[in-house]
Amino acid sequence: MKKAIRLLPCVVLAGLAACAPLSQEIRREAGASASFAEIRKDPDTFRGAVVIWGGLVIETANRQDSTVLKVMQTALDFQSRPTDLDRSEGRFIVIVDRFLDPDLFQKGREVTVGGEVAGSETHPIGEIRYVYPVVRAREVKLWEQRVRYPPYYYDPWYWGPPYPWRPWGPWGRPYWW
Repeated sequence: MKKAIRLLPCVVLAGLAACAPLSQEIRREAGASASFAEIRKDPDTFRGAVVIWGGLVIETANRQDSTVLKVMQTALDFQSRPTDLDRSEGRFIVIVDRFLDPDLFQKGREVTVGGEVAGSETHPIGEIRYVYPVVRAREVKLWEQRVRYPPYYYDPWYWGPPYPWRPWGPWGRPYWW
């Protein structure tokens, strides 16, 4: 019995580690990498650095042998899922060496990417030329869409059905009526 109690935390930790969206290897390599803002200033300096970034897909383009994602960067939570979707430090490009279906990776979907910084590319956004940091992806996690439920209306004056009687007991009315 004591042996089982000692093994329980190990089993729980192993189970939780198995639920991680990105592998332990890439998490270990990206452990102390620079922030998105630092890399965005000079992506060529950080070429080869392993990063874990996430955000919202802006555009998906398939090439002959790869897929290119443009992503608006957002902060990540403890599960590496994008959070605070209204705030961003910029955009980045992800190059994936396989086909990703553009109907799945459509605009507005949440994605987390683990990979190596591969330099920068310049593309227009409106009338300006924007410098995108480029990440060559090793792992890509497309998150399921969040379901937004309408708020539940609670009527504070509703008493519910008369179960088993009204509030006055089996007599059906207060004693003073």
